[in-house]
Amino acid sequence: MKRLLGMLAVACLVAVPALAQEKKGAADKAKTMTAAGEVTAVTASSITVKGKDGEWTFDVDKDTQFTGKGFSTKSAKMKSEGKATTAPDFVKSGDRVTVKYHDMGASKHAASVALNVASPK
Repeated sequence: MKRLLGMLAVACLVAVPALAQEKKGAADKAKTMTAAGEVTAVTASSITVKGKDGEWTFDVDKDTQFTGKGFSTKSAKMKSEGKATTAPDFVKSGDRVTVKYHDMGASKHAASVALNVASPK
């Protein structure tokens, strides 16, 4: 009986911190949101999109993923040439995009930008 109680106590001591850590990890993850619309401005560090509900400026960086027809080929070519890719390499004003982003308080960070329809310009 004492042995059973001892094993039960050890199991509780191991399980409680693991559960607390799991809850903390879930709370730290930022919720991913989505915005869609037309690109009105693009620089190496930001992209501005005008949608039905407003206009948003998103920060972009080396972690932002750009997807669209031919993007992986273009990215691979630039990488082989030793060139870094930036937002203007993939999108331009007039393009219709979908942005998945994280609200960071004072700014919005674009996790991914998907080109839906390229501008005819």
